[in-house]
Amino acid sequence: MPTRARVSAGHLTIGIASCLALAAGASAETFDYGIDAGIAETSNVSLLPGNTVSQTMAVADVDFDYKEQTRLLDASLKGNFSYIDYLQNAYDRQLLGRFDGSGRFALIPERLTWVVQDAFGQSVLDPFTPTTPNNLENVNYFSTGPDLALRLGSTGFFNASARYARTTYATSPFNSNRLQGSLAVGLQLSARSTVSLNGDNERVLFENTTINTDFNRTNAFVRYTQQGARTEITADLGATRITQGNDSNTGALVKLDAIRKLSSAAQLVGSAGRTFTDASTSFNTLQSGAIGVVGAAPAAVTSDTYTSDFASLAWNYKRSRTTIDLSARFEKDDYQLDPTLDVKRGGGELRLDRQVTRIFNAELLGRYFRTDYADTFVTQIQASPRYDDELIATVLSLRYGRGLEIKLRLEHDARVTSGFSNSYKDNRAFLTVGYRSNNTPPEIVDPGA
Repeated sequence: MPTRARVSAGHLTIGIASCLALAAGASAETFDYGIDAGIAETSNVSLLPGNTVSQTMAVADVDFDYKEQTRLLDASLKGNFSYIDYLQNAYDRQLLGRFDGSGRFALIPERLTWVVQDAFGQSVLDPFTPTTPNNLENVNYFSTGPDLALRLGSTGFFNASARYARTTYATSPFNSNRLQGSLAVGLQLSARSTVSLNGDNERVLFENTTINTDFNRTNAFVRYTQQGARTEITADLGATRITQGNDSNTGALVKLDAIRKLSSAAQLVGSAGRTFTDASTSFNTLQSGAIGVVGAAPAAVTSDTYTSDFASLAWNYKRSRTTIDLSARFEKDDYQLDPTLDVKRGGGELRLDRQVTRIFNAELLGRYFRTDYADTFVTQIQASPRYDDELIATVLSLRYGRGLEIKLRLEHDARVTSGFSNSYKDNRAFLTVGYRSNNTPPEIVDPGA
């Protein structure tokens, strides 16, 4: 019998408790949450190319989004989790999901702040095997430390921060402790723009130094920010130096983030650049696409650093009854110490949401991503160098009163591979009943909105 990756919520509890401790004694500005339970059916529980086995599952879901902002506290807690019981015992019971939390407590308002942050979720173990419960592990990234902000005259400023960070993997031998520090000196060019000279350093120390090599990462860059009435821009330009063992490498650091408000209903968000990073940092900064749920992170096949060239674009449209989200992302990762691990990923997500009547809501979800590994690496382990992951789903919801929700979700999931076949198809259906705190049905005023 294969080893089953049982998911533990221990690190999640630590992360939530740390942030909630900061928020104790204060009332939340916003707290949206939902909880439901029900039954599900899958046509291919093990995601196999043949000899498929169906399975009935009992499911329970919880999601929450808490935000608090006062003079002394700025807190954000966001999570989305599912508990799954495989009734025919295909896998052990599982708790799967993602939590991202941060708490900023002002020791000296507007001057000295203590920060606690935590990211908890799952990462794929084998990138060439379908994402079943046996192919997932828990990952947790926790950091804490002070931020200092000082004014230098009427237009100057000085910022400094220090962090201790701890990354833990349930299975992979990549656990590490991190010491981080950063400095920034800048000028307020106008009421809406700044320029600064920034430097930061990170020392990464691994528990297992037999297969991992400690490294230093140093960044030096110029940052320009501008916040206009309809456009926000942050641009970084500089260099990064990585020292790992007897090897060192210096490369460009380039990043551009932009937000453009196209109209009262539409917004465009883009990001592009080149950075030196590693699997743990990538997990901590993982972002969701148009569907709005952060899934399992890509497999951490090594703890070595790599150069990431990336670009993403998202378009959001929201009216009283209609929401449309589109997102696309491309990433190319180059490993200097082992080029056989190089990989390219690209694809996009789609979400269409329509309030059909006062109590009936319909959603259409879609996702497509292609992953392309170096041929040398995958030939050695007899796997397919390229695979396409596809998802299409429909969600129908009936809402009663101020919180009751009955939901039916139908989805088709597939992987198409080239070379060695790990292709599969799976159809799933979920029927749940639950409560949502912000689920008051809207008034239907304009049928065309």
